[in-house]
Amino acid sequence: MNDIDKKIEAVLFVVGDPVSIKKLAETAEHSEDEVKEAIGRLKEKYAADVSGLHLIDHDSGIQLTTKPELAPIIEKLVKGEVHEELTPAALETLSLVSYLGPISKSSLEYIRGVNSSFILRNLLIRGLVERVTHPKKANTFLYRPTSDLLRHLGVSSKEDLPEFAKYQELKETIENE
Repeated sequence: MNDIDKKIEAVLFVVGDPVSIKKLAETAEHSEDEVKEAIGRLKEKYAADVSGLHLIDHDSGIQLTTKPELAPIIEKLVKGEVHEELTPAALETLSLVSYLGPISKSSLEYIRGVNSSFILRNLLIRGLVERVTHPKKANTFLYRPTSDLLRHLGVSSKEDLPEFAKYQELKETIENE
């Protein structure tokens, strides 16, 4: 695997959502043609039976997913997660979304210092957070608490959360950096 292939694979893994060819080219610091060639090589790699991963190429971009034939095992994992208690990492992420949302995945990961794709997906499945399109960046999503979560917490709005103003100051500091 060459350098550009590794870069594209890493970006797709971390982002989790579809990424445009243009964005991949900018991020990997290669031309769009080079990125398209790398995607072709990655598709061949994932087409082999040695990997559980699969590349999807659709209108909104390229996305790294699991192979469709592995759906039963992934479904088993996801169903198990929904019935388990939230982990400390999930509670941390949920708190950040509740206090700082709407917030981008990249901002969450900056604050937490780790990839949050899996946890966000889990919180989305449970109906605790929702994903909305960024008003200024059409290919970016923001995460915010759902009304079900606020109702469960016993507050009518996120502004009613304890020490909400303090966390808004933190959000402004992060956004200004």
